[in-house]
Amino acid sequence: MTRAGRGMSFRARLALRWAVAVAVLLATTNLAIYGAASTYLYRDLDLKVRTVAATELASSTDRLDIHLHELPTEALGDGAFAGKVVQIFDEHGAILLSSAQLDGGPPLIAPSVVAEALAGRAPLVWAEAGGHATRVAALTTRMGEARYVVAVGLFADHVAGQLRSLAWLLGLVWLGGLLLTAVIGDHLAVAALRPVTGITTRAARIAAGDFSARLDTPVVEDELGQMTHSLNGVLERLHSALEANRRFAADASHELRGPLTAMAGEIDVTLRQPRTEAEYREALQTVRARLSALTALAEDLMLLVRAQEGRAAIELREVSLTPLVQAALERLTGAARAQDVRFETTDLPDLVAYADAGLVARVIDNVLTNAVLYNRPGGRVAVGGRVEDPPGDEWTPGFVVLTVADTGPGIPELAREAIFNRFHRLDQSRTRRTGGSGLGLAICREVLAALGGGIYVAHSSADGTTFEIRLPGRAGHASRTDAPSAPARRAWPRPSHASSPAPEPPGRG
Repeated sequence: MTRAGRGMSFRARLALRWAVAVAVLLATTNLAIYGAASTYLYRDLDLKVRTVAATELASSTDRLDIHLHELPTEALGDGAFAGKVVQIFDEHGAILLSSAQLDGGPPLIAPSVVAEALAGRAPLVWAEAGGHATRVAALTTRMGEARYVVAVGLFADHVAGQLRSLAWLLGLVWLGGLLLTAVIGDHLAVAALRPVTGITTRAARIAAGDFSARLDTPVVEDELGQMTHSLNGVLERLHSALEANRRFAADASHELRGPLTAMAGEIDVTLRQPRTEAEYREALQTVRARLSALTALAEDLMLLVRAQEGRAAIELREVSLTPLVQAALERLTGAARAQDVRFETTDLPDLVAYADAGLVARVIDNVLTNAVLYNRPGGRVAVGGRVEDPPGDEWTPGFVVLTVADTGPGIPELAREAIFNRFHRLDQSRTRRTGGSGLGLAICREVLAALGGGIYVAHSSADGTTFEIRLPGRAGHASRTDAPSAPARRAWPRPSHASSPAPEPPGRG
């Protein structure tokens, strides 16, 4: 593209391209019209020449001798007519008679044309007579034993004049059409780009920081309308992501500020006066415990970011879920005893997931930890599972579903999606009676989404809540119809010493 072309606006380039395209189309059409008209006019001229030649041939032999009939131009008055010339040749090619306009001039046709006429072919040729382009027909006739060739020509000036007039007319039509096309093209470009102008204006507002701006709803569902819907969807997701990041930053700073402030206060109190070795040790242990909580929070944040942004780096393998569940239950035995909660593995078949073992273990651990912490004293946590085959004959993997049911107070219906948000707790006072950072379920959802699965609340009431963890997978060998049945229900016994009733947990997170 030239420098001038690069400097033109898109509207001007669009109108220019439209005008050039129409100009080429009109020029091609005009050339076709001119060519067709030229062919028609010259064919009509040939027809007239043959007709006049035949008439002249008949009239030249209507007496005992060969003779001419001059065109009575004075009888035609002011009417337009085509000039006619005639020459009669003998069979040797000598001129016997000529029209007045040809007297003393060269032969109208060449000897070869005379010979062709004598052979009976009645040729049509171009000649020049008196400075005029002339179409000539040569016919042969007999009088007695003698043969003659009568050459009759009509001036083609009127045909050339008509073609010139047509060329001028087509040229004017082309020029006028080009100008009109340019004007119409400019208006069409303005109309076509009006939605784009609106999009550009809104995009400028968004670039300036107004992420709540949206494009106007399209009136027509054409390509621009579809693009508008797509851009609005992108803007909505961008706005949601920015809002989520703002909330995340605010919540993260709040979560970090608490332990840091507590550590700073613990250190300040310890340093106000000399302490014994035991007091210093106790203070350091307190600070160390808070650092451990901060480390766990940082690890949760890193895992959340890795699940959100590093999905392509996750390597999927076949992972047996039963050992991961049993390992998590073993790790949580102490916490379950403290809460007076017992574990059950009810109808837990051998399930194999296509996943990352470490990430799935973290998900199972988070869900089971929540089930223990947000349970009633004397309650239970039941773990089960099933296999969902793919629909129809699709060549896609099925899904395995791990269910975790507790006997806690339940989750309000309106909060069953919010609990998967980062730092969300049902009790907004953020009490620490149950510990945790409020990232557990958010991590579960992001990790499972990265693995092609999901987590959701399948059921919740005052009698308890059931979570379902869904992952691509299949039934294990122990769950096949030709394999031994799954192990019988196993229960982790409730501790013999009853612990004091724990307070009602504030919410899940």
